[in-house]
Amino acid sequence: MAIGGMIGGGIFSVLGVTIDLAGHMAFAAFLIGGLIAALTAHALARLAVHADRPGGPFTYLREEGHGKAAAWVAWLLIVGYVFALAVYAFTFGHYLAHVLGATELVARVSSIGILLLFVIVNLRGVTTSGLTEDIVVVAKLAVLATFTVIGILMFSTDRLSPLDNDGLIGVFLGASVIFVAYEGFELVPYDYDDISEPRRTVPLALYISVGVVTLVYVAVTLASQMLLSDGAIIAEKEVAFALVGKAALGTAGLWAATLGAVLSTSSAINATLFSTARLVRDVSAADELPARLAREREGLPRSAVIWLALLGAAFSMLPGITSIVSFGSLTFLVVFGLINLMHARHTAKPGWDRTVAYLAGAACFAASTGLIYYLARYDRAGLALIAVCALSVMIARTVFLRSKQATVRE
Repeated sequence: MAIGGMIGGGIFSVLGVTIDLAGHMAFAAFLIGGLIAALTAHALARLAVHADRPGGPFTYLREEGHGKAAAWVAWLLIVGYVFALAVYAFTFGHYLAHVLGATELVARVSSIGILLLFVIVNLRGVTTSGLTEDIVVVAKLAVLATFTVIGILMFSTDRLSPLDNDGLIGVFLGASVIFVAYEGFELVPYDYDDISEPRRTVPLALYISVGVVTLVYVAVTLASQMLLSDGAIIAEKEVAFALVGKAALGTAGLWAATLGAVLSTSSAINATLFSTARLVRDVSAADELPARLAREREGLPRSAVIWLALLGAAFSMLPGITSIVSFGSLTFLVVFGLINLMHARHTAKPGWDRTVAYLAGAACFAASTGLIYYLARYDRAGLALIAVCALSVMIARTVFLRSKQATVRE
């Protein structure tokens, strides 16, 4: 489940972006991102075992008596998942349009269409079976493995010379910008009660999944750079892996890579829409979002599903994949930083565990700062849009709180 969640958009969305920023050392950007994710996975595992019940940061903070912080984290998480939906929809639309030789308009319409499809699926109460999800995960790993083996067999150090062609700063910026590729493992504790021996299994699942995904990202990146030049990958970064597939196996490889991307992003959209709608319902039921979002029909928070899809569709219309990925990464870096600080204060053992937790939190916030620096230097319009989004969230929450207070007085 965790591996599928991370690779859901993951490498299909951010391969070209990472190479654009980090050059020949793109693999190192994925290693840094994986290290931050691994430290956060440790913090989340300790928090889950300490609570010994299903939940996430919102639940854990409320149980520790930090209601206001819990509410802000919940709002941030929901915004992060909206951006994740946008990344998946954008990627789906562009891979599909590319393989069909269609226009940008078709890509945009397809992005909206896939979100609409899964709104209908969810509203009709249709759920994807665990077996289907397993098949999708196996299929996309098989596609990634095939092209990775072909690329690694062609490995040549000359293709990565000079190694630091874009400088070390590009590596750190790359790790910050594409961090959303590691989003997904944090959903595991929500199914705590459905997992066999959760006190043992949940930590293992978190550690192993982050490790496996990091290795997959590093291997796929290196293999891709053996099959194609960095310039060719960057030129078509929205559909970079499709070009890698074509370089490996011709037209058959192009279709296989596209199928992997389409299946992967479709699965990720469905899972994210399903899970986030229920998070919205739970936060609303706790009186931290408008009550109408908690209303259910036949066990389904219909309003939440529709609003999430509409917002995801809106952000998938942004002009490029880098902006959407950056927005999602910034949100999850902040949330994961708070998770590490929560672990340091409430569940970490004195000594190395607490020190590592504080360092992990600092790393998340440092990466956030690096991402803001990147946007300020190279994408000021994107930074302005992030500022507008952040201000909108703050205003929306302030208005909500005041309306709630007014209702209580009445």
